[in-house]
Amino acid sequence: MTKRESLLDFFDDRIRSAAPFLVYDDGYRAETRSYADIRAGAERFAARLAAAGCRPEDKVILWGENRPEWIAAFWGCLLAGAVVVPLDVRTSADLLARVVARVRARILVAGDEAPAAAPLPGTVRWRLSEVLAAGTGGDPGTGGGAGTGDGADATGSATPLRRAAAPRAAATGGDLAEIIFTSGATADPKGVEITHANLLANIVPVEREVRKYVKYGRPFFPLRFLNLLPLSHLFGQAMATFVPPMLEGVTVFMHGYNPAEIVRRIRTRRVSVLVCVPRILEVLRDELLRVVPETAEAAAGGPKRHVSVRWWRHRRTHRLFGMKFWAFVVGGAPLDPELQEFWSRLGFLVVQGYGLTETAPMVTVNHPFRTRRGSVGTPIGGVEVAIADDGEILVRGGNVTRGYYDAPEATAEAFRDGWLHTGDIGSLDASGHLTVQGRKKEMIVTPDGLNVFPEDVERALGEVAGVREAAVVGASRDGREHVHAVLVLDAGGDADAVVRDANGRLEEHQRIRGCSVWPEAALPRTEGTGKLRRRELARWVAGGRPAAAGGGAASDPLAAVVAEFAHGRRVADETTLAELGLGSLERIELMVALERAFDRTLDEATFAEARTVADLRALVADESLPRTAAGAGSAAGAGSAAGAGPATAAAGAGTAGGGTGIATTTGARRARPEPIRFPTWNQGRAPALFRRAALAAFLLPLTRVFAWIRVEGLDRLAGVDGPVVYAANHQSHLDGPVILAALPAARRRRVAIAAAREWFGAHFHPRRHSRGARLSKGLSYGLAVLCFNVVPLPQREAGARDTMRYLGELVEGGSSVLIFPEGRRTQAGEIAPFQPGVGMIAARLRLPVVPVRIEGVDRILHQSWRMARPGRARVAFGAPIDCRGDDYRAAARRVEEAVRRL
Repeated sequence: MTKRESLLDFFDDRIRSAAPFLVYDDGYRAETRSYADIRAGAERFAARLAAAGCRPEDKVILWGENRPEWIAAFWGCLLAGAVVVPLDVRTSADLLARVVARVRARILVAGDEAPAAAPLPGTVRWRLSEVLAAGTGGDPGTGGGAGTGDGADATGSATPLRRAAAPRAAATGGDLAEIIFTSGATADPKGVEITHANLLANIVPVEREVRKYVKYGRPFFPLRFLNLLPLSHLFGQAMATFVPPMLEGVTVFMHGYNPAEIVRRIRTRRVSVLVCVPRILEVLRDELLRVVPETAEAAAGGPKRHVSVRWWRHRRTHRLFGMKFWAFVVGGAPLDPELQEFWSRLGFLVVQGYGLTETAPMVTVNHPFRTRRGSVGTPIGGVEVAIADDGEILVRGGNVTRGYYDAPEATAEAFRDGWLHTGDIGSLDASGHLTVQGRKKEMIVTPDGLNVFPEDVERALGEVAGVREAAVVGASRDGREHVHAVLVLDAGGDADAVVRDANGRLEEHQRIRGCSVWPEAALPRTEGTGKLRRRELARWVAGGRPAAAGGGAASDPLAAVVAEFAHGRRVADETTLAELGLGSLERIELMVALERAFDRTLDEATFAEARTVADLRALVADESLPRTAAGAGSAAGAGSAAGAGPATAAAGAGTAGGGTGIATTTGARRARPEPIRFPTWNQGRAPALFRRAALAAFLLPLTRVFAWIRVEGLDRLAGVDGPVVYAANHQSHLDGPVILAALPAARRRRVAIAAAREWFGAHFHPRRHSRGARLSKGLSYGLAVLCFNVVPLPQREAGARDTMRYLGELVEGGSSVLIFPEGRRTQAGEIAPFQPGVGMIAARLRLPVVPVRIEGVDRILHQSWRMARPGRARVAFGAPIDCRGDDYRAAARRVEEAVRRL
């Protein structure tokens, strides 16, 4: 292995192949990017930075969600010599502004999930989601300006990037690569300086160890890592950016923390390793105990069997996760040994280590095949670990930061006698295995793996009227540490109101989960220095002292569930989830608890919009069936294809109905709906070849016998790469074949046609129909799916999420989608209003919409006829439309207007 002088050497060696590297799965559609894609995107981004006047050591803030564009932007910054300042997407706009001012950042790259922020003087805002858009990016000199996105104009189209190649910045090991701001600072953000050499000191030993085992792992390649840690977290960054390339592996990013969704992604994406905080293992354990009750024996203990016996005994669990999944890699917070043992008894490997942001981030790691319960492993190569006289863990090595950004006092306090003083208490055994026993320093680590400094929370409490004194300690509950406040109040003070006020001033992860009122007039402090005796306060809180307010939820089932997450604080309908201080993982836990208590299936996106307990009450009380997205299509006009006559029966079977047919769930559901069985057998190579041959040999020639087609606007598709949504007005069962006949051969081969699932009702609900109807509709369905790649979309039943996922799989495979947003055929060629389903499909699947106008097809095969009559038809294609955003009605109106103009 050649010696690496900087991270750019790693980039040159590892980020170049055509193999898949990063998968971004938002629950609807997955996009896969290769190593070469990321390399090209990074080079374009570096050129853009240079064109915008970004100089070496200028600061660029990456404030966004996990996605491939983040990785490309990261490498692009390093290529340009810029310093990356990553911030969690949940970081508030207020803290963002202070970090920007602190580092004097010139560029802010914001993700789609980042909250809106006021313009920052001297800083331009670019869109993270467009970093990998080939040949786009706007004027490099302006970066799109604050709030305008990544060079997008008012219509959503993008202007070409000037391709002037930026000179690649020279980099050495001592150059600054990143500044990582610890996640607790509110008043004075403290940034850890991470150099190229710091990161290489972590990468090189791991890379050297991995090389020993590559030859044994090749039969199981590619290894796929589902990474749930934020890229702003150094461990999450390492497990997405540096470790997979050592194995030419694949990193998968997903949205949310719903345990059922995590399991589904692991199975469907054939994931090998899940990278997460320990809390995710708890959430998955609870889900597994519910779905596979026999796994309770693993929680009960007992003799430990050979791994093969464990695997066979719990094969149902392994089928649930998929046979390729075998390991968890956890970091960011302490791992409960009992939790590690639970998963081990099921036959899974749990790998943990120890590290800090200041150590870039790894200090020790358990060998995957020689794990030891309770230990965080042995030091990685080049790192020394020692235990001070008072038990504090000390670290030194090439991975240790040179200090804190523009903070000499903090640097001097952390580094003494040549060692980094970690503030953690631990021990080393004779074999060099480290055990972490607790913290000497007062920092609190939340279940999400984020750091909270008590002084920051105390400062917010001190600003609330009626608070005489306040202390903040970490309180353990179910093995997890939470922020707990101990208050001394003025007479008549309301502790719950104080906490509510303070939480409104704090970052999400800093919010107070529980509080107690100190029974004396002043908090205990040391003599002379007057420092708070936090350990004494923590012991007092741990002794079960009463919280400030009771719940009174015994007669209210919903309040009782919420009270479990309120740590004894008062819960009322007007109580907000922010006031309770729930983190993102705890919100998911609450959602799952409500599903179980009220027998509902809650949509995660809808649940995320709930702000108060009253909102939750409305969700679980909703007994109605799911509402349609303002009629995302209807089955009208789907009933006559089977009787269209011998000349058009086959063609008509391919376009039955054709409405977009998506019933969107806007609230809770009565129970889990029956899963929708979408066709997959027709996506194989053999069916695709048959479909291509059938269309060319007789289906489209037969269509052209009756429809004499004049095609317009094909030149508007010349610059469109990849899948699109074709949105057409609806006149006849021949609409689909006519549009396919108008498309160039290369495009028509990859089109899926939406059809109303209700048209094939006898096939999907055989008990409701006669044997003859079942046979007829079953045959029609099979022919439609095989010959026309028809997608049966539900209209008046639950299934929007499953439908979108299926469409996303088709799009991921390269297929475009043809829909008829009117949802019904017209009587005399008029165009009915387009339903919002077209906007939802385009936005969720991140596809441009190509408007299509058809004329004259109703005079070839009217819906009232049984036989087609030859005639002239016109098919016109419009310019693609960007329908991003959540206003599906507005998007549908734009598409409808474009079709009418054609």
